[in-house]
Amino acid sequence: MSQWARLRYILDAVHVPDSEAALLDGLMINEGVRVVSFVNAHAYNVSAKDTDFANALTQSDILLRDGSGMKILMKLMGRDPGPNLNGTDLIPQIISRHTKAGHAVALMGTEEPWLSNTADKLRADGAEIAVTEDGFQPEDHYLSALTRTPTRLAVLGMGMPKQERVSMLLRENLDGPLLVINGGAVIDFMGGKVTRAPAWMRGIGIEWVYRLLKEPRRLFRRYIIGNVVFLWRALRLKLGAK
Repeated sequence: MSQWARLRYILDAVHVPDSEAALLDGLMINEGVRVVSFVNAHAYNVSAKDTDFANALTQSDILLRDGSGMKILMKLMGRDPGPNLNGTDLIPQIISRHTKAGHAVALMGTEEPWLSNTADKLRADGAEIAVTEDGFQPEDHYLSALTRTPTRLAVLGMGMPKQERVSMLLRENLDGPLLVINGGAVIDFMGGKVTRAPAWMRGIGIEWVYRLLKEPRRLFRRYIIGNVVFLWRALRLKLGAK
């Protein structure tokens, strides 16, 4: 399959819920192991070159649009972009709902002290954190951890594409019920390692500018070069690239 076919296929896989509330309600229905992933401009760029990562996105049970770049692309392709369902805002709500239902949570990603900070913060809010693992272990380590200590919710914060590979491994080898969330930097955000942009920047879809200003050396390639490449790919798709 060509990169252009893969990119169209990812667009086909994006789930556009009727509302955020309907999505959250649906995620509480755990049958087997279900995987929720997010696709933003960076993920789209990675998937153009990494077939396994692209397959993991499209094989997720629910794939959600994250960010203004994907909104532009979906509108360009004549598709309804739906609400912006970024993980940083959505995942704490998912955790809260599972906590209220009495479900234990696994946090897998980032490093200390941010991992413990997030676990302590969630415990203070009433969550049962049954598993904590940093994001630098071999992939089968996370499978072993959840085999020993089953939970109903696992939040993966290892970054792309490792977390997506781990999510597929968990789905293939566990029985559930388990909801697996590919959360990117969400554990870093919740643990205080990374700060959120002001509300007005988030509201107009330029949180990436804030993050770039905070970490210019690390994020320059992703946001400056990456955004140009993303827009080029979007135009090629619009023009029917094969």
